[in-house]
Amino acid sequence: MKGKRILVFAAIALLSTGQFSPAGGQDVKELIQDIDEKQRKIQTLTATFSQKKETTLLKDPLVSSGVMKFKRPNLIHFTYLKPKPMEVALDGKSIWIYPPGTTQAEKYSLAPGKRMTQAIEPLISIFQTSLAQLAGRYAIAYEGLEADSLQRFRLQPREEKVRKFLSAVDLWIDKTSGAILKFRMIEANGDRLSLDFSNLQFNLPLTDDDLTIKIPPSVKVLDQGGP
Repeated sequence: MKGKRILVFAAIALLSTGQFSPAGGQDVKELIQDIDEKQRKIQTLTATFSQKKETTLLKDPLVSSGVMKFKRPNLIHFTYLKPKPMEVALDGKSIWIYPPGTTQAEKYSLAPGKRMTQAIEPLISIFQTSLAQLAGRYAIAYEGLEADSLQRFRLQPREEKVRKFLSAVDLWIDKTSGAILKFRMIEANGDRLSLDFSNLQFNLPLTDDDLTIKIPPSVKVLDQGGP
């Protein structure tokens, strides 16, 4: 279970003061407002994802892939298909982890100040929080348009305590839909987590139950409250 947990932490391991950094003559505040308006129209999202975790502890990156579902306001569900099946679900209060077919699942609190919350906040924020709201916690710089359709942004944490473990978050956002197609988190120690999303489907009729892990009654759930 420990090895699976490391993989999850890698996967789950971005601001209003108005301090936006312009680039290329673009009005970043207007760009962000336009993106936020488009994202508000996305009530549900289903996509395939590929994930890569690069760490100094391992010679080769950890690579995985699967399907992601999102439903406003705060439900997120990852189904990992490769290299090993695993489900990860977040409901705003907790994160649930279950490798199908095993006898044990884990639950972690997402309360403010928890280590797990700090570790995955940059990732869950891209789904749950508008860029304008995030400007209070991150300095946002627009780094230009790539491939004629991807707006690239860099987010850097304002608080010193956050900079101790997070250096920056890079986002590539689809110009047409406002959806995030690429996510890269750079940790203070140089480790990197990258997620690429494809085959996006918007506003499919998803129920809350569709984003909940079906844990068999016989499976033991370890409540990892932790610090």
